[in-house]
Amino acid sequence: MTRLNMTRSKVLDVACRLFYSQGFNGTSVRDIAKAANVNVSLIHYYFKSKQGLFESLAVSYFEPYLEMLESEQLTDDDNHLNSLVRKILHYKQSHYQLSCLLYRELTLNTVFAREMLVTYLAKENHLFIQLLFQKNSQIEVTFKEKLCLLQLKGLLNAPFMMPQEFKDPFITEASIDHFVRVYSELMNDHQSVQLIAAKM
Repeated sequence: MTRLNMTRSKVLDVACRLFYSQGFNGTSVRDIAKAANVNVSLIHYYFKSKQGLFESLAVSYFEPYLEMLESEQLTDDDNHLNSLVRKILHYKQSHYQLSCLLYRELTLNTVFAREMLVTYLAKENHLFIQLLFQKNSQIEVTFKEKLCLLQLKGLLNAPFMMPQEFKDPFITEASIDHFVRVYSELMNDHQSVQLIAAKM
């Protein structure tokens, strides 16, 4: 990694931490520059604006995540669905602050949220429909399948949409692997996962 790329990566890491702890509106470009020990002009050079910086964080999160989903091929074996659930949870938990930050923003009716819905989340839904139901469009998906998908995504996203629950030391001190194992086992007992598995 070149020095310029290292600096850009450092700015993104610092921005993620500050956006997570102070909120997007509560963080200024100057705050980020000071914490990253860089000039404000350097941030404007790389990202144009605070919004551009935030969008770069979203791209750095969603593109590898969607590539991971695209590389998956589920079979009739229930273990493949459980494996997919664990991979998704591991990815989200490995990027915990960014997961919380982005999913929190997606609950707001902002331009950013609408853009993410049109691009990344629409693609995520399409990939889930292909993987879970072997169908190519939402038109083919039944009402019951839509509810199953809604419940599954709700369970996958809940830990990152309610970060205040994670202030419990029993949760925050758990390793990523331990969290993924226990949470996915509990999800496996959930009716929506069983319903999806039954359709495969």
